[in-house]
Amino acid sequence: MKYRISVDVGGTFTDLAIADADTFTQLGSHKSPTTPQDRSVGILNCMALAAEELGLTLDKMLSRTSVFCHGSTTATNTILEMSGAKTGLICTRGTKYILWRGEGRRQTMFNYKMEPNRPLIRPYLSREVTERINAQGEIIVALDEEEVRKEVRQLKEWGVEAIAVCTMWSIVNDSHEKRIGEIIKEEWPEVDFCLSSEIQPIIREYYRTSCVVLNAMLQPKISRYLNNLQGKLEQNGFNGETLIVVSNGGVVPISEVAKKPVFMLFSGPSMAPEAGYYFSEIEGSKNCITVDMGGTSFDVSTVLDGQITTTKDGRILNYPTGVASIEIATLGAGGGSIAALDRAGLITVGPRSAEAIPGPACYMRGGVEPTVTDAYVVLGYIRPEYFLNGRMKIDRQLAYDAIKKAIADPLGITVEDAALGITQVVNENMLGGILDMTIRRGVDPREFAMVTGGGATSVPVAFLAREMGISKVVIPRETSVLCAFGANNAAIAMSEVVSKYSDTGKFDYQGVNEALSSITNKGAAFLTRMGVKPEEQNFELFASARYPMQTTELEIPIRLENGRITPEVLENITQMFHEAYLARYKTNDPASDVEFLMWRCMATFERPKIVLAPQERTSESSRTTFLSSGKSYFGGGEVVETPVFDGAKLKYGMKVSGPALVTLPDTTIVVPPFANLETRELGYFVMTVETEIKSSSSNAKGKAKIRELAPAE
Repeated sequence: MKYRISVDVGGTFTDLAIADADTFTQLGSHKSPTTPQDRSVGILNCMALAAEELGLTLDKMLSRTSVFCHGSTTATNTILEMSGAKTGLICTRGTKYILWRGEGRRQTMFNYKMEPNRPLIRPYLSREVTERINAQGEIIVALDEEEVRKEVRQLKEWGVEAIAVCTMWSIVNDSHEKRIGEIIKEEWPEVDFCLSSEIQPIIREYYRTSCVVLNAMLQPKISRYLNNLQGKLEQNGFNGETLIVVSNGGVVPISEVAKKPVFMLFSGPSMAPEAGYYFSEIEGSKNCITVDMGGTSFDVSTVLDGQITTTKDGRILNYPTGVASIEIATLGAGGGSIAALDRAGLITVGPRSAEAIPGPACYMRGGVEPTVTDAYVVLGYIRPEYFLNGRMKIDRQLAYDAIKKAIADPLGITVEDAALGITQVVNENMLGGILDMTIRRGVDPREFAMVTGGGATSVPVAFLAREMGISKVVIPRETSVLCAFGANNAAIAMSEVVSKYSDTGKFDYQGVNEALSSITNKGAAFLTRMGVKPEEQNFELFASARYPMQTTELEIPIRLENGRITPEVLENITQMFHEAYLARYKTNDPASDVEFLMWRCMATFERPKIVLAPQERTSESSRTTFLSSGKSYFGGGEVVETPVFDGAKLKYGMKVSGPALVTLPDTTIVVPPFANLETRELGYFVMTVETEIKSSSSNAKGKAKIRELAPAE
């Protein structure tokens, strides 16, 4: 038997999904704490758990693994923490301050106290050289090679670790950038460097410069990380193909992404919407919201009418990445998010996280600050005896003490009241992210199914769904490793971009068709390197279009005629643009010309999907899976006796009525009194939520009742 393994490394836990590579059936999922000092250790620990369940040694399992897919937040965290390489920039004379000027506008127009844009690198590290190419690709000023050598030596003297190169209009003529790269190799062979024309040849200097600088900042660290990981895998018997999850939701070989780590910026969460839609489609819903609450963050993504929401304006810390990516709203609201009091005495949660080390107080690893997980433990939502199937011990008393010291005592309230307050605040934070992706975009979430991902999501999801008016929640058994499961199903995909201006008034058919041919050939070459047969290669083409004098574009899909744009094809593209513009802005101008700036090709190969084994319907009652009972608080002013069921033994046809807890090896599903849970034929769960919020008891009654919870178990 051959295996297909996917691993997603988060800030707190490392998740793994394993499948049979021959029959494409799901075999299992596992979680293990992330090891920040060397993430490959946590990955191998997680793999060891999978090998143990299969009755194999780690090296035996890895020797039988044909494909290893890896998603990670390493690149994201490197930029968030500003811990990347010290980077220098070589640019055209006169563009030194382009990163400082940015887009030249405030995020909030009337905030005169708003701090100026902070550039990715200090201006003194932006080194100008004499050269100039115009928009037609003509050399106006020749490259001064001696100046380039001088600036490379200066950057070396200042101790930079990577060099980014971005010159004016290299997107139409990259000869100067290539020569600068050759000179860097001659003067300083060991330094990492990258050229904007090779990383992402997009129009607008600020976006392209930001993209190449981010890439340079990441390159040394990510290269070391990937090389170390590959080496550790090979030492333990792995000799298969390593694929890396990238921002567009696809996977590419490790060799491809090592030179373009900027494409890995949203690697971790980009698999969630694909996996979420996998389950919502089975349930008959073309619209879904995937919510993924891990230990460090909370991610929200959407699928509208079967299409995953994407953006060509990906950003991190408001710096444009220049990379098309899955659109995800990320908040600092995970299970490890730290709760505290602000100056006004109000409870705040996140974005600081306890992460894997030291972790929440209840983890017994030295953490003393209260977290969301600690609140869940105190309220009886998570039972220590069932946490991670008993593999990891947690202490309720430590959670109780942390909340008491930091929140309850300063506010003069009970610990249980404080814990409830923490959960309510984090729920409001998460609801804000869901609103941003739905209602604030004119999308009605009540028409959606909500799919859970992440080890912590199954605890608050019923409360979130009720607030949003969503009646159906899909909870996969793989929910705690949803991104890893999605990576096992991801298509091999590469996005290629070319900048070529033209407009409908005087369309350059020859030039545009040559540009489209160039990026299609690059995509075909990539898939061929991956061993994909020509007949299995798929190509999607897009045009970035706008009305004249506008500064933003819409991306429009293209359908060619015999591989070319013809007048009929152009007319169709133009009509689609007018319709898309009307749908987005509620107005359009069909009489106006349309400008085209960039063209994109998505080359993909759809790998066979992992399938879930169907179950036979049972007439047994869910009571046969009963484990124990205890007290929990679900709001409404009453502490209730709550049964605990073994989720691993819940079969197709069984139902659980709230209030209840359903424990799985790597998560707990909280079924409040206003919800019911049932098992589907393919093993996943569907929770039906009463969306009409009934009147609750008084706050006084709630406080009186909640004090009945024991201070510690």
